[in-house]
Amino acid sequence: MFEFTLGPVALCAPGPAAGQDEHEGLPPDLHEVIGTAGDRFRDAFTRICLYLVLGGGEAEAGAEAPAERTAEATAGPAEAPARTDDTIVIGTEYGNTAALAGLQRAAAEKGRLLSAQYFPNATSSSASAFVNIRTGATGRSMTINAGTLTPVVALWQALSTLHQERSDVGRLLIGDVYAPEAVADAALDAPDATCRDGVTHAFVRKGAEFTAEFAFGAADEPHEGALRTVRRIGATDGTDATPVAFAERNSAFATRAFLDLARSLAPAERAVLECHAPDGRHATVTVTRQQANSTSGRSL
Repeated sequence: MFEFTLGPVALCAPGPAAGQDEHEGLPPDLHEVIGTAGDRFRDAFTRICLYLVLGGGEAEAGAEAPAERTAEATAGPAEAPARTDDTIVIGTEYGNTAALAGLQRAAAEKGRLLSAQYFPNATSSSASAFVNIRTGATGRSMTINAGTLTPVVALWQALSTLHQERSDVGRLLIGDVYAPEAVADAALDAPDATCRDGVTHAFVRKGAEFTAEFAFGAADEPHEGALRTVRRIGATDGTDATPVAFAERNSAFATRAFLDLARSLAPAERAVLECHAPDGRHATVTVTRQQANSTSGRSL
């Protein structure tokens, strides 16, 4: 069991969905916030991750202004970031693969073979490198790909780092922005799941506001139905609210709903996120509020 405090949560969902290369719904101030350096190797997923961690989109997402927002987020991309011990955990199934696929397509169109010189800054984990550099984070940096179980595994990694006192703050970035190749890949094991673009960003910090318990397992039979569900459990009678089901492939939306629910809990109430892979693997995280709720809103 882990203790932690949950900071602001924000979601950026640009559209259009389902693997289109052009994303007309990207925030209009995107490049004002993140700059253009390295754009040859930064796909929409990387840009959205940077946009969220640099404080962009707080008004659109309805998030509180984060106290953790570092100097470089307000000073703009030209300023050097203050160094912190923050840990960056990016939970994604496809990550920066749109950049890789784009380079491969461009090479094929020019009738030549690819060279390694095209890829140093365009690997599938380069989003975390861009984020670490821009935020000055010196804690752990990792990219988690656990398929449909990704949000539970990513949160476990972030809270483990706080528990081990390797960082005081963890930044979670969970979601996907789909290249056409990613949509085709997702259809191989979950053909009925939609691929909606989006990334959720959240802070987790040392504290005793919440506890989190994790469970992992596997079933003998393939799983049918929603990939993820979110539900509330009452404090006194243990009554479960009706679970909210998320059948889509991208875990950003279930993660946002789960974290928003956790922030709205009364003392001793619980929020549960269950993730099921089509092959029967499953993972669950249960968050319980320990201290008095600082918000009056309730969701789900």
